[in-house]
Amino acid sequence: MAQSATTSLSLHYQVKPGQKEALFVEIRGILDRCAKEPEFILAIVHETPERPNEFVFYELWKGTRAEFDAVQGSKPYRKAYLENSKKFVEKVAVEWNTPIFERGTNLTGLNES
Repeated sequence: MAQSATTSLSLHYQVKPGQKEALFVEIRGILDRCAKEPEFILAIVHETPERPNEFVFYELWKGTRAEFDAVQGSKPYRKAYLENSKKFVEKVAVEWNTPIFERGTNLTGLNES
């Protein structure tokens, strides 16, 4: 079976004190929109109990990063989210990855079992 490319995006948000709920509203809104995209696979938002002003969320998309940038980068709702969320965040770290192995599901097409 041919495997299609997938791209994962991990975002680490350092949230300004008292702004966690407001940012979470923005995150839910963008992920509700992303979930309607044909390339979208999943998103998981994490809290970090040891660091109460931090959110981490993970997105998995069909295609390469270049394809993501070409298709998703210009979406008006994505640009609006980036602008709206700035006021709630002290720092954002973004990491792009290419999945190479999977176990437990077959969301990436890499589960060999």
